[in-house]
Amino acid sequence: MKFSNQIVNLIVLIFFVAVLFPINSEAIPAFVRKTNMACSVCHTAWPALNAFGRQYKEHGYRLGHLEAPSTVISKDLKWNESLPISVMLVSRPYDKKKSGKSKIRAIHEVELMIGGPMGEKFSGFMEIEAEDEVTNGIGLDTGVSSAAMTYSLDEAAHIQFSWGSVTWFDPYNSYSNHLRMTRGASAVIDQSFGGADNGGKLKNSRQNVAVYGRLASKFFYGMAISGDASDSEGVDGNTVTARVAYDVIPSLSIGALSVSGTCSANAGNCLVDRKYSRSAIDVQSEIADFTINAVALAAKDDNSTATTTLKNNAYYVQALYTVKDGARATWAPLFRYDSYEKTNGTEEVNELTLSINYYINENVRSMLELWSKDSDISANDDDRLTLQLFASF
Repeated sequence: MKFSNQIVNLIVLIFFVAVLFPINSEAIPAFVRKTNMACSVCHTAWPALNAFGRQYKEHGYRLGHLEAPSTVISKDLKWNESLPISVMLVSRPYDKKKSGKSKIRAIHEVELMIGGPMGEKFSGFMEIEAEDEVTNGIGLDTGVSSAAMTYSLDEAAHIQFSWGSVTWFDPYNSYSNHLRMTRGASAVIDQSFGGADNGGKLKNSRQNVAVYGRLASKFFYGMAISGDASDSEGVDGNTVTARVAYDVIPSLSIGALSVSGTCSANAGNCLVDRKYSRSAIDVQSEIADFTINAVALAAKDDNSTATTTLKNNAYYVQALYTVKDGARATWAPLFRYDSYEKTNGTEEVNELTLSINYYINENVRSMLELWSKDSDISANDDDRLTLQLFASF
């Protein structure tokens, strides 16, 4: 992989961002307005969650599972005075792949997020998203990328109904798409492997009914029944997800994930019943100002005629370093190495992601990223340089 020209561009643009945008910390998004706490309380480096942030998400965006809404309307109706609503604008003013032309994606995404308690035990989250990759007669096409309604019995048991990834209930960063720090998701959730999951990926939204909770504070579990990837109606939904994670110490977690199901004949992209499974182990560690994530996954899929099993493996290792001004992040360089197999292990692909994140405000993040792909099939090799800006308010 040849990085020389891209690295020069990366250094120049990093210098440009640092000079142009001085550090300050003024504007605050919805959850900060609600709790009157800084973003750094929940985020190692936004959007990645720390231990406190994971608990806040688990509790339905409450500081504790017993936190009651602030306003009492009647004996049986209670909610917060203000609607916890946030907007995020994503700009991608420079995006260039070696295999394609450069793009000026001035407004790449617009996201509207609403989340918080809906009563003493109910909570909800919804994200409406518009992207430049899909347009209609008016402009950027819009859809509900994720939504969840959760009923919290106590710390050990939450019942969740969601349209999101199979691990939407999971507060850890290892398998998360919406908590990622990079332009693209990790290979373990961004590959369809043998394609038996309706041709989809672990990151794709689907219909889920989940139960999750935390036992004795250190042990997290989650179980879900779901439809196939990207199937908005959950036809013949029989995908089973099991997730466990154990906090060995507050800064070290180990876990495992199992996803298995059958794409039914004539449902979605399957002409015959096709079985699939994803089995993975993971670790997340926070050492000083480093956050390390690593996942190894084995995928099995029936082929298109369900006459043989296709096997592909994948793993990634990611290191995030956070430079802080007091408690909050200012710079966050990141390294990730992905490796995965395709076509029943006959093709191996390796990807390198190098990015630098600079926080103009706590809620405004600029990112410059160099991505490089190296495949056994040289025609599939590629490079990409992306400048991106995230602003949430």
